[in-house]
Amino acid sequence: MSLVLYYAPGACSGVTITAMIELGLECEFKKVDLASGEQKTPAYQQINPYGKVPAVTVDGQLLTENPAILIYLNSLATSSKLMPDTDCALQRSQYYSDLMWLSSSVHPSVRHVCMPSYYTQSSDTDDVVAKGIKQLILYFTMANQHLQNSTWWYGEQWSIFDTYLHWCYTRALRGGFALDSFPALLSHQQRLEARPSFAIRQQIEQR
Repeated sequence: MSLVLYYAPGACSGVTITAMIELGLECEFKKVDLASGEQKTPAYQQINPYGKVPAVTVDGQLLTENPAILIYLNSLATSSKLMPDTDCALQRSQYYSDLMWLSSSVHPSVRHVCMPSYYTQSSDTDDVVAKGIKQLILYFTMANQHLQNSTWWYGEQWSIFDTYLHWCYTRALRGGFALDSFPALLSHQQRLEARPSFAIRQQIEQR
């Protein structure tokens, strides 16, 4: 099987890189320069017509959207897993729902704060940023409470949810959102960044 991951440094494709590392999958990593607009070029859009990252090709077949990619990669796992094992279809669907909550609710709110021009053509982006901050306070309060007495989101077992959550709150932090009121998230950040896969991911993104 041939796996190729198209990524951009600092983007949520870092979560996908981490998944590849944690699962020990052989993968070719190809950087897409978002700053120069490479994602809009005919060459890249021939690979991914949506013009986004992450994108994965599996023996040449395109797969997009982080939750879908992560669920597929988890299905390839033999020993390590991205999510807790379960034979219960409802519980498994809850894990998928959690990922999609990050992707469809938390992640867009981060974008409101960090990339407000994505949502408006006006030079005045204050309302967009304020909307993002309001939602992130709600979401991060929920996450902070959940992690107060838990090492990882699902207890003592790391999951790819932890990495995606980490990407969301650290991206918001780089965009100026303060995390001082969320001590459990700051502790979670330290644990996550101590994992070997985090350093390896950084090395890949810095190539």
